[in-house]
Amino acid sequence: MMLEAIRLHSWYNAPQGQMVAQLVGDVMVQWLSLNRPTIRILGLGFAQPYMDQVIRFFPKGQYGHPLGAAPAEMGVIPWPTGVANRIAQVRPDALPFADEQFDQVIVAHFLEGSESPQAALREIWRILTPGGRLLCMVPNRGGLWARRDTTPFGWGRPFSPRQLNTLLTDSLFIPRQSRFALFMPPVAEKYFTRAAPAWEKAGSRWFAPLGGAILCEAEKVVYATTPIAAQANSLGTRSRPLSQGFASRFHEGSMENK
Repeated sequence: MMLEAIRLHSWYNAPQGQMVAQLVGDVMVQWLSLNRPTIRILGLGFAQPYMDQVIRFFPKGQYGHPLGAAPAEMGVIPWPTGVANRIAQVRPDALPFADEQFDQVIVAHFLEGSESPQAALREIWRILTPGGRLLCMVPNRGGLWARRDTTPFGWGRPFSPRQLNTLLTDSLFIPRQSRFALFMPPVAEKYFTRAAPAWEKAGSRWFAPLGGAILCEAEKVVYATTPIAAQANSLGTRSRPLSQGFASRFHEGSMENK
């Protein structure tokens, strides 16, 4: 099931949510900085806290006019704050964007609640440019956060790394890099929130599979195809129209029967 946008917005405005946005957003920004300097970017699901991190980090000319989209069952809250709204409700299996419109799509709090994640991923594949990147965040099935429904990571269907990899490859993406995140305990006490950066450093080194979230970056790769006629010529054979070949075989068979 999808959490409502108003509940997600409230959680991310609390200290625990703000710390999660900062920790995960730092990783996203680091990965994005390795891609092309000018990107057309879309945030899908409830990706606004992480899109805000991207906007603050990159110079304005590099990210153009980022857009947001969320499924109707989640609802939307106007975004960004203080400027014209750039987010809309959409159907995940019929995104209202042109083919190859975006260089980067960031997905958060979406796949785990989607009724048909593969159909949604195929739509994301369609709107990405060749070589475009999908950066997704999902709850980790083996982490502590998926066991606590007091956070957004305890709702919906969590994934294991293998399950996420299979889902992406079945949807024509090639995973390029992945990592675990969120190693602090999923409690809202100020002590754990303040110590979150230390938990991240220790967790990524000593007990990575227990992280609360999985981050994965996957690429849209379009494979070239060789026309049948070109394949035939490369093998030294002479191609001819199918109808001509069929007609000649039919004529030979008719002569043998006489």
